Amino acid sequence: MTRMKTKGAPRAGREAGGGFGPADRAAGGTPDGAGPAAVEPSYFSARVSSARRFYLRLAPGRGRPLTVVSGGWEQCRPDYAIRRPGFPHPTLEFVARGAGELRLGGKSWTLAPGTAFVYGRGVAHRIRTDPAAPMLKYFVVFAGSEGRALLRTCGLKPGTACRVARPEPVQQVFDDLIDHALGDHPDRQRLCGVALEYLIARINSLAVPPDAGDTRSLATYQRCRAFITAEYLRVQSLAAIAAACHVDGAYICRLFRRYGRESPIQFLRHLRLNRAVDLLLNHGRMVKETASELGFSDSHNFSRAFRKAFGVSPARLKRG
Repeated sequence: MTRMKTKGAPRAGREAGGGFGPADRAAGGTPDGAGPAAVEPSYFSARVSSARRFYLRLAPGRGRPLTVVSGGWEQCRPDYAIRRPGFPHPTLEFVARGAGELRLGGKSWTLAPGTAFVYGRGVAHRIRTDPAAPMLKYFVVFAGSEGRALLRTCGLKPGTACRVARPEPVQQVFDDLIDHALGDHPDRQRLCGVALEYLIARINSLAVPPDAGDTRSLATYQRCRAFITAEYLRVQSLAAIAAACHVDGAYICRLFRRYGRESPIQFLRHLRLNRAVDLLLNHGRMVKETASELGFSDSHNFSRAFRKAFGVSPARLKRG
């Protein structure tokens, strides 16, 4: 995405028009490598090969609640590059595919699938794709004090970047947001606002520090997590997980502390207890046989873990 103006959307057939318009020059932004002669009005970058975009409220005004201005996705061309001294509204971008470089608030970042970053007013930024691996980027522009507060709460204030352990869930939420914006529901602004709140929270829940290790350790974490997700009914211990994944158990624990929010055993128990609810409510299982089927030593330990997780005992749940 290049630089936004607030006087209106592009004319039909100009979705990926070239250059910056007068509003862009007033803010001091230029496409990287372009000079003052690049004056052709445009809302978005011309250096994309395809895009899906939306426009909701281009002049949100002051004092409004969380307001989604515009957003979408763009497939960058190999020559995609942009440089700006800032942007009128907070903007969240997310790399789904490809590679590139980012200079944000005086810091340099390597762009790869799973990288999210935020810029806004007064935050200088430079974005360049790798010509050998052009990026597919998602973005959403928004306004309102609620949005800024949400960014601060989740540690994503303008001028920061992070990466997520699993890009696919974030891409799915972005796609849902775009579907809401381009759908036929008259309350699309509210739907997009809710989707944006969830999007920011989802990124925060999946975020890992940019310096949290090399890509091999992240890939190992993802492989172990995928194994637990697929085999949680069969494996019952950290030793079994380690043996199946051919990874030291202590190292798996360190990976879960680094990239996740709980230990591998806590994650395993969470999946099993969710299965327990399904067995009790939908498959007619008794408490004792559910505990045995899910590998608990006895029904007392199962009931205690169940109550701690859900706030109600399994027996009470079955009684309704």
